Amino acid sequence: MSTGVELGVDLDELRLLGGLSYRELARRTGCARSTLHDALTGRRFPKLDTVLAIARACGGDMMSWRQRWVAASRCQRTVPTMSRQETRPS
Repeated sequence: MSTGVELGVDLDELRLLGGLSYRELARRTGCARSTLHDALTGRRFPKLDTVLAIARACGGDMMSWRQRWVAASRCQRTVPTMSRQETRPS
């Protein structure tokens, strides 16, 4: 199974193979460059719409990327976050 980071790395390889800069990819997908950067570096797990927009812009197979996203989303774990009160010094 693929993780979010692996999904992002593979999407970035697709972008590079297509010869697209982040700016051009943003123009073609309608996504913000920061959203694309987060998705392509694995910083944040991307929404399915973002993955499909990237795949479409780069000439990737839409069904294959949908399946990869579903598999990667199953690997995602929720990490408990601390509230602001818990992070403040006493």
